[in-house]
Amino acid sequence: AREPIAADAMEETERDFLHMLQRFSQRTSRISDWSVMAPDPSVLTWDAASPGHVSNGLLSVPLDVFDPDSPSLQLPVTMRFAETQPAPKGLMLVHCGGPGSGSSCVRYTYGRHLEGYDVFSITQRGMGSAEPALNCANSKLPETCPSTGCQVSDFTDCPCALLDGTPQLGEIWADIDPANESQVMNLFRKREEWGKRCAASEKFQLKNAKGKSYNFLNYVGTQFLVYDLERLRKAVGAKQLNVYGYSYGTYVGGVYASVFSDTSGRVVLDGDMEASPRKDAQAKGDAIANDKFVAFLLNTCKDAPDCPLAKPEENYDKIIESARKGQLTAPTESKKDFPLSVGMLMAYLQAESLSNSGRYFARALQTLAHLASSKEEERRDAVAFILDGFCFVKGVSTWSRYDICVGPGHTNENEYAAVGTSFADPYLEQCAVWGLDLAGYFGVSDLMNQWRMEKIERGMAGLAAAVGDMAGYFLWPLKATPTAPIGSAIVKPLIIGNLFDTATSYSWAQDMKKSFPEGSMITWQGMGHTFPSRASDYNRAAIEHCWHYVEAYLQNGTLPVNGMLCWQKTNPPVS
Repeated sequence: AREPIAADAMEETERDFLHMLQRFSQRTSRISDWSVMAPDPSVLTWDAASPGHVSNGLLSVPLDVFDPDSPSLQLPVTMRFAETQPAPKGLMLVHCGGPGSGSSCVRYTYGRHLEGYDVFSITQRGMGSAEPALNCANSKLPETCPSTGCQVSDFTDCPCALLDGTPQLGEIWADIDPANESQVMNLFRKREEWGKRCAASEKFQLKNAKGKSYNFLNYVGTQFLVYDLERLRKAVGAKQLNVYGYSYGTYVGGVYASVFSDTSGRVVLDGDMEASPRKDAQAKGDAIANDKFVAFLLNTCKDAPDCPLAKPEENYDKIIESARKGQLTAPTESKKDFPLSVGMLMAYLQAESLSNSGRYFARALQTLAHLASSKEEERRDAVAFILDGFCFVKGVSTWSRYDICVGPGHTNENEYAAVGTSFADPYLEQCAVWGLDLAGYFGVSDLMNQWRMEKIERGMAGLAAAVGDMAGYFLWPLKATPTAPIGSAIVKPLIIGNLFDTATSYSWAQDMKKSFPEGSMITWQGMGHTFPSRASDYNRAAIEHCWHYVEAYLQNGTLPVNGMLCWQKTNPPVS
């Protein structure tokens, strides 16, 4: 039996308890004294704060929330203050995805659904102007190439740029033939070697006042971003944080709702990430989504009287085979024939598929028609168009001037294209976050076994996406720090999924709904990444109708019936 508590010990216990309550009361009082207009100055500061206006600020956060001696970071935040203060609807984060979305996201998100909220966006750790930055910032153009030809290292000396001899790599693509075993093996080995060099980069080695060392790359995962958001919520005295997350922003919103369910308000998850954080699950979803889109693209064209392809499926297969044989080329300035790889062709189709307005659907088909043309000039122009969109540094088409394709996926730097449209971006930010967030540990031999299985199960678009995933973050050099599986029994989010979204598989939206049993799901029958805006070029009336459900949820908390369908009345144009 337990011994009875002595009277003096009980009095001491009661005093301690009363002191604890007093401290909690004081802390709660201090938190409630802060507001969006006048936040805790030790945590958040604004350039200015005025109702109805936009202001920039800095959020001070510890590198490691569990280590009070860890270095401090300054994260840019941009807030659009509600016209009425305090904001009638409260505080809302808008996250535009990535990873890589910055504080400027809020400047591009307007609409009736956001009225009455103080809306902000944040530049998360390592992104954009937040220091230390993950991306590189020192690319250059060589004056000439040696007799052996230029290499990646002639364009940058950044430790996190790809190694010489590495094909360009981007989000769910790689500049190789994804069905060629030796090319895939070379890519995986190069990436494994690259990771060690990048992780040891001097700029990521931080020290605190006592000289303790920290590798910054260990602290860029989504769990730490969620801690930063909670710190901001407390700094402005908000009772809840509402979230509108696009793409990777759905992961941010989902993790916040899982970790801080009690302070989560209304949450919209639009273009959903996988709710169970596993590397293999993300690669599988990407592969399925890209194969599905290509089938939709070709079948839609086949059924249209103005389809630019005579036999869409047959033409598509022949184009891939021509690329595999090195027969799709464009002339460089030195008059060499520069080939288009199968992987870059798949990357091009994936890039065009992301538009949810439908406006690039026809351009993708027209490009395929030119690649299938019997006219050499049309084929070469189409190849050059694609190469220009991927192979560029400092506004120069590297494939044409230097006889080598070097692009943002090599330099891991925000580059600008010389002509036409940019299809390539740096891949380091995504890999750094997903490498930590997603569980799974792989060596090259493990990946090759997985690739062999993917080769059997996937079409070419799906296989290309899986290879890009595997080469990108499966070999991330630091151990994963996975978030818990997303979900909450009390948060009631609105979940939106697109049937033909190549960036975030529709099946992920279904899984996200399972994780939030009290939420509701809307399905858009169309293509593209995330739900279309009201400016969409097609199905405008149907899209406007479904936006009313989003507005009703954010303005008064009314969820639509679970399984609400947004009908696609017409297919996107094919010509």
